[in-house]
Amino acid sequence: MEKIYGSPGRQDGLYKIGRDRWELIYGFGKDSEDDETGWNWRQRFDHRPAADEIRECITGAIREECARRLHYGLQWRGMEVEYTESLKSDLTGILVAVQGGLMQFPLEVSLGVSSDGLPIVCRFEDARDLGELAARLTAHAAQVGKEERELLTGLDLGVYESGDGPAAL
Repeated sequence: MEKIYGSPGRQDGLYKIGRDRWELIYGFGKDSEDDETGWNWRQRFDHRPAADEIRECITGAIREECARRLHYGLQWRGMEVEYTESLKSDLTGILVAVQGGLMQFPLEVSLGVSSDGLPIVCRFEDARDLGELAARLTAHAAQVGKEERELLTGLDLGVYESGDGPAAL
């Protein structure tokens, strides 16, 4: 599915837009709370999609959006932190090494690459800040995972049955 901007709100449904053309619309979001309009996920078909096709498109969009939010959705002290399992593991290793006296502060740690492609580096003066970031990273992953599960388990395909826009069930 493709993210299309300019939507005033949620427009979930399967719409017949031509003789043999259908458009599937799912979800709504804004990149910033200040935006007047937002985006929907959309997919066009040259045939009426089956329920399995619709489910596959929507679950793919949910997974894609949640993966993006997991990867780039954590802000810590005004910095974007790129979530990776490697970073999570590195932070844990650094904390263990500091506790064991193998590393000392101050430390400069790479927090990945921003969504703009720029490297993110942070200087840590003590274990408290490093531990706080490690905890926030873990909590962020758990929250995004919970939201993804809720979206997938709460998915109601009934709204896509009529093909004339949102169906009244």
